[in-house]
Order: sequence, then structure tokens, then C-alpha cells
Amino acid sequence: MALPGKSRYVMEGKPAPRAGLTLFCARDELPSLWARIVLAEKEVDGARVQLLGAQQTHPDLLLLNPTGQLPTLADRDTVLYPARVVVEYLDERYPHPKLMPVDPAARARLRMLLGHIEQELFSAVAQIRSAPKSPEAKQARKALQDALLASRRLFGARGWCMGLDFNLADCAFAAIFASLSALGVKPPADAGLLAYAQRVLARAAVQSALS
Repeated sequence: MALPGKSRYVMEGKPAPRAGLTLFCARDELPSLWARIVLAEKEVDGARVQLLGAQQTHPDLLLLNPTGQLPTLADRDTVLYPARVVVEYLDERYPHPKLMPVDPAARARLRMLLGHIEQELFSAVAQIRSAPKSPEAKQARKALQDALLASRRLFGARGWCMGLDFNLADCAFAAIFASLSALGVKPPADAGLLAYAQRVLARAAVQSALS
């Protein structure tokens, strides 16, 4: 159940990709939810989010990105994809609040973590969603639980991922935790991990992106 949150971006039935910012997203895919959470954190005035269901497309999207890959971001004359490129662009283009550390070493370590999240956790979610009742999906659910449990070392008792300010990895973990129930995955019974999940899901931007 989504809690009320504040955001300046609005859903639009028909986007105008060349007039401001439009984010084309798959309704039920993790990379798209990640990008939506990042955009909600940025509170970009007038930004549009165009949600597309399974097998659904949009003529503006195909004009901008013939591959139809989601998420796709159109910011005036700039068209970007996939999710990793989109979220880093949003952080650089709209720097408040900053979601990447200023220190080069910390930024590099965070990028390494984002690569791990995409390769291990996002890929497990994609496997589950592609064939939810398959033996491969069962293995992917276990792999996802194990990966989340292994990630608990990243979260302190109160703060955010890697001891940094709230960042792109927290946005990615928020997307994962928000999706567990629909995936048929129980979160690991680790007190620290569950406390972090509660904190990250309670953020207004996360709740706004989920609503």
C-alpha cells in the first residue's frame, strides 16, 4: 500500500518528448521503477512519466528510440537509455539532491555496487518475471534472497547504503524491496536488513513513484 508522498512529476496520457523531460517506463519492470524513483527524488518541474504495460508501445517512444528499450529518457533533444545511463544523467543534469558522492573513490565504489545490483539482483528479478513458475524462477528467488542477505553489510543501523548520503544504490534497493511481494519472494529475516527496507520504502519520493 503506497503512502502519500509529494512529487512534482506528473503522469501524462500523451508525452511531448521535445518539450521538457519525458521518462518512458515499463509499468512492472525493475529498471524502470529505479528510474522513476530517481526522477521522483529530483522533483523536476514539469517532468512527465509515460507508463507502458506489457507488449504496449508508444509512437513517440519508437520515434525517439526504435529499439523500444525501457526506460528511455527524452530531455529536449537528448534521448538516453538504458536505466544506468538514465539515472546517472538525471543525477548530473539535476544535481539537487545529489545521489552520487563527490569523492572520486567513493563514486567509483558506488558505480561498482550499481553494476553488481544490475548483474545479480536485477537479473534475478528479470528471470522470475519471465517465467514465474519455472524451475529457473525458483532458483532465481533463492539467489535474490541470498544476494539481499549478503548486502546487509552495506547498511548501517540508521544511515544509507555504504554509509553515504541517500544515493542511486538506495533507489535501486528501494525498487527491489518494493517488488518482492509481487515476485513471491520473502525478504530475509535479518533485523538490520528489514530496518533498512522500512527506511528506504518510507521515503516520500519512493512512495510517490510507487503510487
